[in-house]
Amino acid sequence: MNSILILVIVFLLICLYVSRTKRTRDIRAIATSLNEMLASNTPQKLFFATNDSTLQYLLVAINRMLKAHQHESISYVQKELAMKRMLTNISHDLRTPLTIVLGLIETILHNPNMTVHEKEQLLLKIHSRVQEIVLLINRFFELVQLESEDLELPLAKINVTELCRRNILLFYHDMESKGLEADLQLSERPVYTLGNEEAFNRILQNLLSNAIRYGSDGSVIGMALREEGPFVNVEVWDRGRGISKLEQELVFERLYRTENDLPHMRSEKGTGLGLSISKRLVEKMGGCIRLESQPFEKTIVTVQLKRI
Repeated sequence: MNSILILVIVFLLICLYVSRTKRTRDIRAIATSLNEMLASNTPQKLFFATNDSTLQYLLVAINRMLKAHQHESISYVQKELAMKRMLTNISHDLRTPLTIVLGLIETILHNPNMTVHEKEQLLLKIHSRVQEIVLLINRFFELVQLESEDLELPLAKINVTELCRRNILLFYHDMESKGLEADLQLSERPVYTLGNEEAFNRILQNLLSNAIRYGSDGSVIGMALREEGPFVNVEVWDRGRGISKLEQELVFERLYRTENDLPHMRSEKGTGLGLSISKRLVEKMGGCIRLESQPFEKTIVTVQLKRI
């Protein structure tokens, strides 16, 4: 009886030893495969055949980690490319007005026979170009601040109806000077939403400025305020040249300019950052922004926020 018990114990110990040896070998093989994948910087998926449930659980966790690492790597590369493109665009946008400013200053310095009136005209042009440079730099740093999460945006109850009226009045002179009519569909009563008044004003001003700049061919600029369930939708629209289907998702990227952004329009103090800043401000208020466009029919930018 004792000899049988001893044989059973020895058999179990041998099975345990074989199992442990196999698991150790499998773990080393998994570690080797993982190191090779990381060394070659191609962490796709780790495949390893095993009946060990513990190792299967470990492999699932490793593959989840590899997938997360892959997404992070792709996101990092995309951000790097976007940053390089943005810096290239900014350097180009700064170089043009700076070159003009230097040219105007040299004209004043090297032309002693210039009249006082002529000097004043050139100084006004210099002042305008310097304002353009300051605007671009300020917007760039504002976008960097928004993306780095350094900007605190306290949310409170805001009267959307009143802010819409106030901002359309702010642009009334610009619309009138371009022969544009205003088509307003605003509620007679106050409509409240959760947001930040300063950020909301900035968003509307960016959208109205773009609508006037790009939609002047359509002779009308519109604004509508709609309540849809738990949300408030603010629409700014025009009937101008519009934006092609392929470009509609790209317009919210940093410094993106559409193919329709003609050279003579780029002198109108457009930085290509307005919609990108607007998108991030809307998202910080817990909302979303979208664009729909049918050229020469209607281009609508909708800001959706939570209703109170």
